[in-house]
Amino acid sequence: MAEIKVDKIGAVTRQIELAIRLLFQNEDPIGIHTLAAAGFRILRDIGKAKNCEINQYLATVIKPEMQGKFWKVFSRAANFFKHADSDPDDILKDVQEEVNDVLILFACFLYRDIESHWTPQMVAFVTWYIVIHPEILDYLQDDPVLRQMVQSKEMSVIRDKSRVEQLSEGKIVMERAALLTKSI
Repeated sequence: MAEIKVDKIGAVTRQIELAIRLLFQNEDPIGIHTLAAAGFRILRDIGKAKNCEINQYLATVIKPEMQGKFWKVFSRAANFFKHADSDPDDILKDVQEEVNDVLILFACFLYRDIESHWTPQMVAFVTWYIVIHPEILDYLQDDPVLRQMVQSKEMSVIRDKSRVEQLSEGKIVMERAALLTKSI
């Protein structure tokens, strides 16, 4: 039987990259959420230990008395998917599929804060997300690959497409990110 040897960052990298690939293939949102939430939780713990920038940012925008409630709401679906001890017959309602996008985005920010870079798939995801939600671009002033990708003319048309088409475009963005990161 083959053994796996992996550190926390290696595991997180694989979880988040797989979640991104599955998202862009429009696969099962529950599987995507479970992978992304597991990776995010590890990154959040590492980030807290290292006092990372995104943790500091979240601490300033979420009132201290609201942090528990924020994380409970943020983790609601992930907790539902991994626990059944107190609610085996419960049904999860009112969760939009796009919550996966935000979860992966937060994970990518944490990853960059911890590792000082993104993987090509993370660059692709963040680029794709920013094209759809350009209001967050200011947070990423220092990333030339990302800025080049976001500002390209072909990227601007993604925003006006349907969700399914946007996800399909994400696969193309991943291919482009892989090429751009090799050339820099």
